[in-house]
Amino acid sequence: MITILVFTSCIDDSSTSHTTTKTEINQEEITDELISSYINEAISQENIINKTKPVSSEYNFNFNNLEGQSIKLNVKNDHYNFKNIKQPIVMVAFLSTWCPPCRGQIPHLSNLQKNFKNDLFILSVLIHDDIKEKELKKFLIAEKARFYLSNNQVENLKFSHMIAPKLRLKNNFTLPLMLIFYKGKYFTHYEGRMPEEMIESDLEQLLKKYKGQK
Repeated sequence: MITILVFTSCIDDSSTSHTTTKTEINQEEITDELISSYINEAISQENIINKTKPVSSEYNFNFNNLEGQSIKLNVKNDHYNFKNIKQPIVMVAFLSTWCPPCRGQIPHLSNLQKNFKNDLFILSVLIHDDIKEKELKKFLIAEKARFYLSNNQVENLKFSHMIAPKLRLKNNFTLPLMLIFYKGKYFTHYEGRMPEEMIESDLEQLLKKYKGQK
């Protein structure tokens, strides 16, 4: 059974939250049929974006964190080459510290990073956030964020403006926004806070699908 609820998501053009209607899954009511339908929707999204005309331009981004580390991304012809990430699956998560649903998603992202550490790398990118570095460090400790976070908001915003039209979203899209890529190809994305079990199921199905083709 699916429960239709109204819950709060964030729009990244202000520091206030906005109420939008989403389909939130009761974690105790997840069935095989529900998971199957959700996976089919994810595959449909994958087909839509991967069948669009490839971009002719080439883009390069550097996602830097508080420790001075950098993740480099090259985008060309709709292929996303995360140059220094070894895991086949990359999740890019757009977050803001002022956004309650983003904070609510952080422990689930940490769990996913831990449970899929060999196959998944979570790259979170901070956008539209004026938090200072000292306060950001405290925030990450308090929220127990156990994944990579880029605080290079100039690069982060450039990437968000590049990817939003490809997902048929406006630049002030709902937060959190999470995208999954497998070996450089888009697979699916999630708008707003999502149950950990649903993302976990997507990851398992994705790994099963592609590893079975080897």
